[in-house]
Order: sequence, then structure tokens, then C-alpha cells
Amino acid sequence: MDVNPPNDAERLLALLSEQRDRYLTLRELSRRQRTLITDDRPDLLLTILTERQGLVSALARLNDELAPFRRDWNQTYGTLSEVARQAVSKLVTEINELLSEIMKTDREDGKLLSIRKQMIEDETSGLSGGRLANASYARAARPDGGSSADITG
Repeated sequence: MDVNPPNDAERLLALLSEQRDRYLTLRELSRRQRTLITDDRPDLLLTILTERQGLVSALARLNDELAPFRRDWNQTYGTLSEVARQAVSKLVTEINELLSEIMKTDREDGKLLSIRKQMIEDETSGLSGGRLANASYARAARPDGGSSADITG
């Protein structure tokens, strides 16, 4: 494996552009995920999560390809032309902004899902309590020895 970072500005720009494009797609999936969560459509979340996993895998591969450039970033950046440096800086800024937005949205979605889960648990426990009350009333009304309540006063 080559220990020196490649000085190929075109390759670096291509990799960063592809990374930015993948993050744009990931952000779009993140937004679709939010819509499914807020519209209470958990049945479709698995599809989004599968697509996101594919993108994350692609981003991991890109990260591996970018590793030689990052190993000595100052050296790599220093060998770029001014035009290439500006393009690289712009792409890195876009990537960092996209990543921050995606991470923020994912944290918020996690909170929304936790709230939704708690609401379902509360509803379920309320249903369980209702079933117990119904069962108690049914036993009380049985002719085979269950007691009955006098509600006439």
C-alpha cells in the first residue's frame, strides 16, 4: 500500500464531489424518513433505512479512498493549485454542513420515535387496564356465584 498521499487534484475533487452527492442523497432520505415518522407511516421506514444503509456503505468506501489524501492533509492541500484549493474547500464545507444537518435530523428523529414508542406503550397499557376492568365486570355479572354490583342506590 502506498504510504504517500496521491497528488492527483482531479481524483481528490472527484472523490469529494461523489461524497457530497452521496450526502445530498442521504439528506433527502433523511427528510423522507422524517415525513414517514411524522405521518405515522412506520411500515415504510424499513425501505428508507435499507436505502440509507447502502449509502452509508458507499460513503465508507469513499472514506477509504480518501484516506491517502487525508494522511498528510497539509501536504496534499499545499500541492493543489489555488483553483483546486478553493474547489476542495467549498466541497469540504458543503460535506460538513450536510453531515451536521443529517446528524441533527437523525437525533431529532430518534427523539420522535422514542416519544411515539412511549405513546404506544401508554396506549397498550391503557388497553390492558381496560381489559382487566372488563374481565372484572364480566366476572361480577356471572350467574355462577360472581357478585353483582347494585348501581340503583
